[in-house]
Order: sequence, then structure tokens, then C-alpha cells
Amino acid sequence: MKRGVLGPVGLAATAGVAMLGAVSVGSAEGVDPFAATPAIPTIRISAPLDGASYQRGSRVLARFRCSENGPPARIATCTGTVATGRAVNTTSDGTKSFTVTATDTSGNTVTKTVHYSVWEYVNPLRAVGNLQASRIDMGVDYSGAGPILALGRAKVTLATDKLAGPESCWGKTCVPPPGDMIVYRLLDGPYAGKYVYVCEHITISVKAGQTVRAGEVIATLHQGSPNLELGWATGNGAYTLAAARHHQGRGTDPGGWSSIEGRNFNALLVWLGAPSGYVTTAPSQQMPKGWPTLPARVKPGG
Repeated sequence: MKRGVLGPVGLAATAGVAMLGAVSVGSAEGVDPFAATPAIPTIRISAPLDGASYQRGSRVLARFRCSENGPPARIATCTGTVATGRAVNTTSDGTKSFTVTATDTSGNTVTKTVHYSVWEYVNPLRAVGNLQASRIDMGVDYSGAGPILALGRAKVTLATDKLAGPESCWGKTCVPPPGDMIVYRLLDGPYAGKYVYVCEHITISVKAGQTVRAGEVIATLHQGSPNLELGWATGNGAYTLAAARHHQGRGTDPGGWSSIEGRNFNALLVWLGAPSGYVTTAPSQQMPKGWPTLPARVKPGG
């Protein structure tokens, strides 16, 4: 055989390579793996963030961009609910959506939507007439007369007028006569999941299981003794957070000192525009680990 000339075996081997090559290029689906990946628009939304929570009135500017994930087409349009750099909707509380649509020069269109929530807290005492702040104990005490409002959007977990009992159980399973008490769980904002109690000398306007909006009337305060009290609850029936953490005053008066839970709730009320209660004795106590802190106050209009 002359050098450089293929014999039958060589031809068969060469043919085999060609055949194998044909099989590898022409896959079962008929897709050429060596072909360029088709260009498809991709969308990145930096603001509003998916799942984010924003205070009502916050100025949140839309930030997004559209690009291609391969050659050769280019982005023709990239449109959001509002243009990038413009403020998104934070004018009302609730769940909002923000959508961006991208179309390239080949006609491929992609849409991406994120969801965010807007929360609002209000001064629950803003409609009470002749409002006078009293001491801080397990919560904060006030006198006056008028409607009591829900601090934020919340679910009522307890609403009863049958919790009256001896002073020794106050803050645990009962309240001073007439025994009216509301507990609700905040659903939005930095304190979402935390429980608030409202009790003493009120007529209740809501029922357990009811969802209320921020600023909705939940009870009416009556002038006279005992004073209204608001504070953090545990969510376990009528237990206050201070009592559950053994932070109530010692001795015959469980409100004999200003617990850290009461001082913390007082700070929230003041942040919302309510008058501050006064501190009696302030023992060295700490809020639960990871407890939320007050955000920056948003001015009306953003």
C-alpha cells in the first residue's frame, strides 16, 4: 500500500468518524448544540424590591434595567409601571405590584413583576378628647374620652368584657373591673407579628378574628377611673408581655414601676404623636433579642 492511501479499514474508520459526527451534531431533538443561544431579554428590578415593606408616604424611586442574554438582538423597549427614577406608589397601605416589560429587536418580549407592601401606623389616641397621659407601667396609662383607633392593620385575637378579677392576676389572665380588653396582632410594618393590648374603662367595637385597618375605631374610652392602658401583649390570651417576662412591678401593685416593655411602647406612641407617659422607677431590663427599632419618621408628602 502506498503511503498516504487509505485502505478499507481506514475508510471504515473515517466513515465511522463522519457518521458519529453526524449523530452528535444532529441530536434527537434536531437542535444544533453549536448554534448560538437565542437572545432573550432579561430584567433586573433593584427598586422596589420583591417582598419589601415601605412606610406609607416613603419616597421610593423605581430602579430597573433590561438587557439581552445573548447576541445578536438588542433591547427595543424597557418599560416599567413608572419610569426608572420616578417614585413608585406608596400613597396607600396594602400590597402593591410593580411590573417591567422588555422587548428586543427580534420581537421577543419578557415581563417581570415584583410585589411590595406599604404599611401605615397611626396615633391610636388622636381622636380622644381631654387626653391626659399618666404613668408608664406594664404599658402606658391615659385618661380622657373618645374613640380608640387601631395602631396599624391588624387581626383581633381577643375582645372580651369578661376578664375582671383580683388585682393579683392583672397582666396575666384578667384586668381590673369592668374587665374589657382587646388584643390584636399587627400585620404590617416593622412590628408585624407583635401583639398590642388595650384595656380598662372601654366599650369594645370589634370581635375576635376581625381584621382592622390602621385608624379604624376598635373601642370607646370613657372618662373616669380606671385609666386606659395600652402596651405590648404576648398573644397568649390576656397576658401582657411585661408580666410574661416577669417584668411587672413587685408587691401589691403590678404597675408599681415602669417596665422596659411599657417604656418601649411609650416610645412608639410618642413617635406616632401621642403625649408621653411618665416614668416612675425604671428597673434595668432589656427588650427581647431582635426586637424592632423605630424607623425614621416619614414627613407628610414623602
